[in-house]
Amino acid sequence: MEELLNTSRAHPASPSLPNKPGPPATPDPHQMTSQQAEAYIEAMLNQALATDDELFHVALYDWLVDQGLTERLLEVNSPFVEPYLKRATQYKPDNLDMLDLLWKYYEKTRNYPAAAKILCKLAERHSTDISLQQRIEYLSRAVMCAKSSTLRTSSATEGEFLHELEEKLEVARLQLQVFESVAKIATQDPQYGDALSLLNSELMDITKLYGDFADTFELSECKLAIVHCAGHYDQQLVQALWQEIIERELEETTNKAASSRVTILTNKLVSLGKIYSSSERYFPVSFLVLLLEKKSCQLNWDSLWVFKAFLSLEVPLSRLYVIYDQHFKAKDPFWQTARSPLHLLEVICALLDYFCDTPASVVIHERRHFITVCLDAISSYKVELEATAQMPDVIRRMLAKFKQLQAKLDRMLMGK
Repeated sequence: MEELLNTSRAHPASPSLPNKPGPPATPDPHQMTSQQAEAYIEAMLNQALATDDELFHVALYDWLVDQGLTERLLEVNSPFVEPYLKRATQYKPDNLDMLDLLWKYYEKTRNYPAAAKILCKLAERHSTDISLQQRIEYLSRAVMCAKSSTLRTSSATEGEFLHELEEKLEVARLQLQVFESVAKIATQDPQYGDALSLLNSELMDITKLYGDFADTFELSECKLAIVHCAGHYDQQLVQALWQEIIERELEETTNKAASSRVTILTNKLVSLGKIYSSSERYFPVSFLVLLLEKKSCQLNWDSLWVFKAFLSLEVPLSRLYVIYDQHFKAKDPFWQTARSPLHLLEVICALLDYFCDTPASVVIHERRHFITVCLDAISSYKVELEATAQMPDVIRRMLAKFKQLQAKLDRMLMGK
């Protein structure tokens, strides 16, 4: 058998220059080709597998495993295969190859619940032989098997197991995010290497991920992801994490041009917003608008980028306007300290100008009401501006702009 196997694996001799002139040498009629050897092996295996001698089957399965023919073993249709694989995993519990064979066997025979349990066991195994990425792949496969199982049968136990697997997979993906974040900031300090080794050697619960890694290494994005996954809500904590994320992004781009910094910060906001914008708890729009406008004011950046970033996340323009209006009326002392008391009003002016240019940014059935609200607000803004002592040029310009906006909004209201 082994000689036949070696022949079947042999490659035909590569063409070479003849060492003497004349026709090529006649092939040896007694030499078997690799295709012939393969056919003979298959015929012999089929003949051998026809026996009902279990000990013979075990010896043959051992040979197949030793020769690396595990895929052929999985094709064997015999009642002896499952007991063989189960015994092999019991005798050698550290043999990952046999555990891999067992779940593949169960999957092939459509015993999906058993395959899912083996895959889950592999994912949770404490070992440096399995990487975190492999654990996630095992859990993903386990979820697929569990879903296939619930399609065939719909018992409550299987439904609970599927839910448990999905939760484990979600936490494992968080663990990968923590692992990659630690790797990104790692230095020669041994604590980083130790942390990466631990994260790679076993799956951890969400509390351990937060306390021992995300918090220890000040991974704000990971902490936000963890509290979101856990469904834990603490307004002050969420706001503090967002502030850390934004300030770190600004700190890391200090040496770049203003336009580049705006782009980088916008991309960060949008990428995280796509994850969390469906929940106001973890994507506090009003808080973020004020925080980003303060940063924008301090850095003297363009007045459009903040609200445009939120618009790109499909935050309704009408809602953004209400948020800006509320912040302007709140009269946060920051604006006086920063010597920019009209910053928010300038942004409101730009926001309304954007609406006039793109009316479709407010849905049609809300548009008329929104225009009326804006016209009333503009009247109050003008009264406040006109009451300013000495009326510097910046206020005159803003008053002129608001008058233009009034005219545009009036025409929109009349359908012109």
